[in-house]
Amino acid sequence: MVLNINIWPLVLLTIAGALIGLVIKFIGHNGGLGIAQTEYAQTGRINPRKVPSIILQGFISLWSGAPIGPEGPLVFLTGGFGTFLSERLKLKKNDVQVLVYSSIAGAFGGFFGSPVIGAVGAIEYMFIKELDLNRHLIPGLLAAAVGYAVYSAILQDSFLGIYSFPDYASPRLIDMWWALLVGIIAGFVGIMFKIVFGIVQRVFARLAKRPVSCAIIGGIVIGLIGTFLPLTLYSGQDQLLQIIHNPATYGIGLLLIMVLVKTLITSTSFSTGFEGGPIFPLLFIGGCLGLAISKGLTFIPEGIGVTVGMAAVACAVFPLPLTIALLLGFMGGQTDLLPVIVIGAVTGFLISKAITPLLPKPHSGPTSNE
Repeated sequence: MVLNINIWPLVLLTIAGALIGLVIKFIGHNGGLGIAQTEYAQTGRINPRKVPSIILQGFISLWSGAPIGPEGPLVFLTGGFGTFLSERLKLKKNDVQVLVYSSIAGAFGGFFGSPVIGAVGAIEYMFIKELDLNRHLIPGLLAAAVGYAVYSAILQDSFLGIYSFPDYASPRLIDMWWALLVGIIAGFVGIMFKIVFGIVQRVFARLAKRPVSCAIIGGIVIGLIGTFLPLTLYSGQDQLLQIIHNPATYGIGLLLIMVLVKTLITSTSFSTGFEGGPIFPLLFIGGCLGLAISKGLTFIPEGIGVTVGMAAVACAVFPLPLTIALLLGFMGGQTDLLPVIVIGAVTGFLISKAITPLLPKPHSGPTSNE
């Protein structure tokens, strides 16, 4: 029997790795997971000079099918533009912070399809700890509303309401306990993601001074795995939609394999110079895990397993409990799921707060010397 294997993922990702490596070699590696947040926390701005290389890396990464989301480059693009505009207007430091935040909120408002999620999401995503309601949230809401209006008028599309769970009709008291159980399991899987991420970064750190080689090897690894498990490529929202709308097609073993594989190749992407965001890959991991849990523990409805798994894994890796709760509540189009989603998000967040300080800090990405 001849296997019909599509080798295009391997070809595209190898080419993408070579291109990304060349960008890093000649322009520098200016992005990476958490870099924008650190720079904003320290300076209140996003250096606009870094934007061209990051956008180029992000475009190549997303085009290639790497398992990363678009929100990372989007933050650099809009935050960099906000910084550039504030410098031209000669604004004070505090006003620069607000304008940069508002720029990111505007982009998130359009991207996530909700002004509220846009404003709140920008606060959590950028780790803004000292929130001034009038100086941050009000202009952020306005910017997010404008971003939503522009995005909807041009593309007439959003992520809201794309998921549905027909087996979940109304909340029950027992469902809160099931949500807590799934949230604990998924929260520790989120910690597993952090551990794998740290290991993969240390492995590729040996190639930090050879960015072209590092990115090509990363592309080959991702492409080889994606050739045999294509659902694990790309950011994951469309692939997860396919899985949850056809749950009988995917057994527990396959779902858990996809959890592990997505964790590995997402970590490989960030560690080898592929530029993007973590939110949608984490939602894919959590969704597959939650579906596997509900298949194994059949008394847990799939709607609870999937949404709570998504919320807990995402919040165990990235501290976005309010954003994730709102996003998943709207994405599912079922407000009855909000209480269990909140339990999952908070559970994952608390597990992360307790365990993350015990983990070693990850290594930085590849440099520009080769």
